[in-house]
Amino acid sequence: MCEYKIHGKKFIQGDCLEILPTLENSAHLIVTDPPYNIGWKYSSKVNDNKKDYDSWCVEWAELCFKALRDKGVLAIINYAENNNKLFTALVTKGYNFVQQLIWSYPTNVGHSKSKYTRSYRTIIIFSKDKDYRFTPVKQPYKNPTDKRIKERIANGHKGTNHYDIFNINLCKNVSKDKKHNGINQLPRELVEMLINTYTEEFDSVLDPFVGNGTVMDVADDMARDSVGIDINKYD
Repeated sequence: MCEYKIHGKKFIQGDCLEILPTLENSAHLIVTDPPYNIGWKYSSKVNDNKKDYDSWCVEWAELCFKALRDKGVLAIINYAENNNKLFTALVTKGYNFVQQLIWSYPTNVGHSKSKYTRSYRTIIIFSKDKDYRFTPVKQPYKNPTDKRIKERIANGHKGTNHYDIFNINLCKNVSKDKKHNGINQLPRELVEMLINTYTEEFDSVLDPFVGNGTVMDVADDMARDSVGIDINKYD
């Protein structure tokens, strides 16, 4: 295990199954986008074609719950078929499920002759307790000329809670935030939404599969402490 710290960001290189137990009760929010078990070539250290993938996901997810502080939130991004099985396992074990969000995106890759093109991932949200921080993104009222809505706007209301579907572009090779080592890099807007919704300034954000550090970077820019774990160190 190697540890690197820059300002409020701390990166720990190693296996999250070994490192997470050392971080109990440390994070207000865990945001992660784990390997999807699709055979992606991250490095020789990563097996992205696990026969025990489902049980492995349950193992690190349970360690994440222990790493959460009281009222902490866990947000897991994955393909629906993976998250569905993880959701079922965690709910069966008694963990508190909050809701599922949909991250929808346009794409020009992954087209198939025998299937419709995949254009979304799910984000399953769990909390350590029934009580958790929630500051929702607002969307404008659909009928701002309605008399009652005008009164609400005059009283300072900005709109209704956003729908549970978020349309956010992938971080593509031409994206301004794309890093030269941007392996499956999350879009900044998506990470910002999750951090804004479930934390406040100076809270701690953890990503046990941090990759090239997007979650750490965004959290740091938003005045949150951040910890990232990854078996690889992407320069």
